[in-house]
Amino acid sequence: MLAVKLAFRTIMRRKARMALIGLLVAFGSFLLTFGGMFAHSAAVASRDSIIHNFTGDFIVYSASSRDLPSPFAFNTPLPVMRNSADISAALSALKGVDAFTFYAQNYAILEAERNGRKVDLPFIFYAIEPESFRRVFDNVKMKDGSFFGTGNGDGDGTDAISKTRGVLISDFQSSQYEKNYGVRLVSGEPVKILGLTEGGVNTVSSSLEGTFTPIHYTSVFNYINFMDEKTYASLFNYTGVESLPESFNTALASADSGDEGIFGLASSESLSSLDLSSLKSETLSGYTMAAVRMKDHADSSVAMAALLADTALGVKVARWDVASGFYAKIAAALQAFIFIATGLVFLVVVMIFMNTLIINVVERTGEIGTMRALGAEKSFIKSVLVAETLILNVPSAALGMLASLALFALTKGTGFPLPESISQFLIGGGPLPLALSATPFIVAFLSVLVVSVLATVYPASVASSIAPQEAMAER
Repeated sequence: MLAVKLAFRTIMRRKARMALIGLLVAFGSFLLTFGGMFAHSAAVASRDSIIHNFTGDFIVYSASSRDLPSPFAFNTPLPVMRNSADISAALSALKGVDAFTFYAQNYAILEAERNGRKVDLPFIFYAIEPESFRRVFDNVKMKDGSFFGTGNGDGDGTDAISKTRGVLISDFQSSQYEKNYGVRLVSGEPVKILGLTEGGVNTVSSSLEGTFTPIHYTSVFNYINFMDEKTYASLFNYTGVESLPESFNTALASADSGDEGIFGLASSESLSSLDLSSLKSETLSGYTMAAVRMKDHADSSVAMAALLADTALGVKVARWDVASGFYAKIAAALQAFIFIATGLVFLVVVMIFMNTLIINVVERTGEIGTMRALGAEKSFIKSVLVAETLILNVPSAALGMLASLALFALTKGTGFPLPESISQFLIGGGPLPLALSATPFIVAFLSVLVVSVLATVYPASVASSIAPQEAMAER
């Protein structure tokens, strides 16, 4: 109790010096708490933005693929998943899966006609099933037209009508067509789509369903357009038959046993009696990936393991951070930079703070000598100095934390503003929504305690070790 009283008395006697130390502690605490909160928010928002706009919580793709799935793989599309119905059934049965959508990436040519002249326009796109795509990815706001007849693209689905077929282009892409080719496409305009297939160039007559603006990641989605899955399947000839007679399937299975079985098909009764006119053709999807979103972004490892365990599905899986390519790496690098920058500035503040505390103790060598001459033990002197430091620094640290909470409250509704170039890579554009976390506050409080004790105990030990007569002579 006596040590605390002496500590209070010393603080009141050295108000200017103590105020300086308190300000340094408050600033360091503010920096550590708000910096930690900022870095945590950046990590959460970056993950959520990539999941909501590019990959879902994980991507399912063909086991025959040599490449990882990527939101930007338009030049080398992944192999087609021909059993999308089976994969869909498996995903629907998995516990924890909230929604999923199949899609493919590819490129084609749009052919428009102006004044009797045909103009070829480059066109890269996602082939999608519109309704499921909107459930997983909500990144499209229609400027005109509709999102394939499912609404205006705002995700509410209140104006849903019968689905239509065709293509959507971004408003930016539309302006580029006008700038570079002198063609401004309008909603409802007929277009011809040209796609390169194994058999040559295939064409499909279609129409422009509308133009849109991306809500997030405009630096990417300004250049990506959309095509409905049925138009896509027709363009690239993804067709097959609904089913074959069981006897024919049996004959095909026996042919797998060797050369004799293969050549024996020619004389097989099931083959010679097959009525081709009875077969019903079906349009295959041409999908290459499925983006899967978990409920509340729950751990996807169990769902991914279950899909891999079902070898009949013939799929691979990739978590969001693997599938997102360089975007996740850039976001991680920006987060690391934030941590490092915050840590370096805090380290500078700590060094100044520690130096000030050490000087504060060393300058009081004569005072300490007097206390020793009056019979004060070394432990008592240390307790007085530590009490001074903690009485000053703990409230100062709390003040810094309260300042960080105040800034959090001010920016909670609007988000923390970022330079657009950084924001685009980190969270897809716009201000950073801040998320409250207890960890930065705990780290800041413990850091202040540790630094305060270390910066006080050692110089106090040195000062109290000096003989009382020598210490008093320095006054």
